[in-house]
Amino acid sequence: MKKLRVGFFLIVFILLSLSLVQGQGKSKTAGEVYNSALELFYKGKYQEAIEGFNQLIQSFPDSKLVSYSHYMIGQSLLKMESYEEAVRKFEFYLNAFPDGDRTREAEQGVRTSKERLKIKKEVKETVVEAPKKEERKTTGEGPRVKFFPEKKKARRRICAQFSYIEGKTLDDLEKRVKELKNAGVDTIIFRVFQNRGDRMYRFVSPRYEEGVFFKTDHGQVIEDILEKVAGIVHRNGLDLFAWITTRYATYGIEGHPEYRCKTYNFETKKMEIGRGLNLFHPDVLKRLEGLFRDLGRYPIDGILFQDDLILRHNEDFSLEANRAFMKEYGYAPHPDIFYIDPFKSESGRYYARAYSERFWTWASWKNRWLMNVAKQLMAAARESNPNLQFAVNLYFESVLNHRNGLAWFSQTLSEAMECDFDYYAIMAYHRQAMKGRDIELKEAIDLMAEVAQRAIQSVGDPSQVMMKVWILDWKTNEAVGYELAPLKEIEEILTKILGQGEVSLAFVPYLHQFPLHQLKGKWSVSK
Repeated sequence: MKKLRVGFFLIVFILLSLSLVQGQGKSKTAGEVYNSALELFYKGKYQEAIEGFNQLIQSFPDSKLVSYSHYMIGQSLLKMESYEEAVRKFEFYLNAFPDGDRTREAEQGVRTSKERLKIKKEVKETVVEAPKKEERKTTGEGPRVKFFPEKKKARRRICAQFSYIEGKTLDDLEKRVKELKNAGVDTIIFRVFQNRGDRMYRFVSPRYEEGVFFKTDHGQVIEDILEKVAGIVHRNGLDLFAWITTRYATYGIEGHPEYRCKTYNFETKKMEIGRGLNLFHPDVLKRLEGLFRDLGRYPIDGILFQDDLILRHNEDFSLEANRAFMKEYGYAPHPDIFYIDPFKSESGRYYARAYSERFWTWASWKNRWLMNVAKQLMAAARESNPNLQFAVNLYFESVLNHRNGLAWFSQTLSEAMECDFDYYAIMAYHRQAMKGRDIELKEAIDLMAEVAQRAIQSVGDPSQVMMKVWILDWKTNEAVGYELAPLKEIEEILTKILGQGEVSLAFVPYLHQFPLHQLKGKWSVSK
């Protein structure tokens, strides 16, 4: 019997050893280790993320991802409030990788860490003096505390986003603004651009089919109406955000194919001129800076970046983009090294079953480039009005799934936060999610609540998270007719979203037929 037991345990030991050896044989690539560590970081598991980044540094010392790992360790330490260690790590990055593409971010990391370390020390040194009992009896004073000013919180906003208004005159517009104020709205988001095919405001006299509604030399001016609109909004006590495009601001560039992005066609396996602008071309950037600079001269309170500040997984292969990427990484972007087993879906769109490590490097680089463009445009607009606030449209997938946001849009919440926007406008379009994910209403509403929760956890201040609620019945992708979503449905999604925190809200698109005033109690008494 004893021999049988020994034999049994010996067999178990051998099997376990073989299993361990096989498991070790399936070693991860540098990209897989990095992505796993990133996922831990975005889940708030910072110590585990640090261990993952350190594993990459030790196991893949020659990988280009080593520099990113050192930078992300600094970010993890900053999140953990280990400010002295964060300063050391960011400074190490700057010394070890002086030409790294996270140099500016690392310098900001040093400044932020030192500022927070200073505040932390000041708070510790704060003296709380408790008066004697007899003094409290006569003066009624409590402890004397030395307070330090905190960073100003973003104002919570309740917005209505205008993509079109059925009124024929500016008086009709003012009537709608008054109605919205009574409904509890404090901010109007007004479309100041016109794409070909969009419904034209009926109170303008258009000179072009596409362009902008403010005076500029950097694009086609349909009619200069923005100042009048601002006057209407402000005299009724509301704020005004101008909603403007970036990559799709293609009006007036006919005859300049080099100003357009390049898209890879999976079917023909050729490069084609894409819909959006080439944000890597210096002339395009100058043009956009001019648009934003001119827009900033108007009496507006803020600017909303349209959701076109993205690059999809097969954009941009333009000459300028390829040169800029090659300068940093030493190799040219090419579809053959990015996409693994691309296929055509039932919808007719092409997807890749997987992406290479080099694709993720390229997608992350595009993400950073887009956000640097946003910084340039904000700086241009603030030349005229330093007090302007900015919001950026984000796809909900960019909050839910870092990898999907990066692959599909070259967009992530974490990178957007590096730009220090005032508001992160998340397109929480539940009906769109129902269609795209083939899910039921309840699941879609729960999904949007999860988006709100994750955004609040990342951003910190709920007021800076602007949840955009679609109030139409999203049955098609075309704006054919106006079928309103049921009021009860919008009430349910507001309940779920506001259950996560006091977020800002934007109702999209504004239609006076929707009984918005009946929802006022949802955000004014939410907990």
